Amino acid sequence: MKTCFIVNTSLEKGLPIYLKSVGFNQSQEHIVRKNGHPDFHYLHTAQGRGVLIVAGKEYIVDESVAFFLWPGVPHEYYALSSVWSTVWLTFNGPASEMILKTMGIKPFEIFKLSSKQYLEGILEAISNKASFYNYIVSIECSQLIYSFILHMALNLQNKIERNFESNYLKLLPILKYIEENYSKNITLEELSKLIGLSPQHLCSVFKKTFQTTPYEYLIRIRIQKAKELLIKNPMVQIKEVCYEVGFKNPSYFCYMFKKLEGITPLQFKRLFG
Repeated sequence: MKTCFIVNTSLEKGLPIYLKSVGFNQSQEHIVRKNGHPDFHYLHTAQGRGVLIVAGKEYIVDESVAFFLWPGVPHEYYALSSVWSTVWLTFNGPASEMILKTMGIKPFEIFKLSSKQYLEGILEAISNKASFYNYIVSIECSQLIYSFILHMALNLQNKIERNFESNYLKLLPILKYIEENYSKNITLEELSKLIGLSPQHLCSVFKKTFQTTPYEYLIRIRIQKAKELLIKNPMVQIKEVCYEVGFKNPSYFCYMFKKLEGITPLQFKRLFG
């Protein structure tokens, strides 16, 4: 995994979540942060073990343990073994706190990893993209960090949230299908057949898991793809983008875009294109 430290532009800082750093430390040094880290900070052990000190308590951080800290939480950590290799991620952004609170992630969390390999895969993807950092890549990293937070939250949860994890895994084929076919005319019946549920049951499970309906989720994906097209190709016409991402009516496309983003597609194009 490559180590990357990002100097964010004002444009990138306007994203809901943006990357600050990601990487691998072959030999973790002794860290003392009396005023905490300035960003949201995740770390787990790749090899060896160390100790973390928060609020006067010591915690062993071995290869099955990770910790997560909000900005400003005083802490200290150092190696206990001759070699302590670590993997870390730091991020920030105006929506970070709200997202973490929604997922029940507290200012200090230390937890056993149940999906370490999967989390490392996301971090590897972030690291690879960050090596060629630009505004488009920053959007892709933002999406990956959101996915990382979601899967980190799954590691933290107890019985109630394990039901969430079960539902999430059940719905993964639908999320993948929407991501790959958002420009097509996707029906609820079509989605429900993918996982063998009735349309009504699918809506209920989806709403319970993601606090939104499959249709609303599809609309959000289409708007996100529209934003990417507007940024990548400043010369593209709004009507072209509308049809390319799956909307049939430009007026409805502009209405939903403004409803979700607070500005029209044309204003977004002028600001970021």
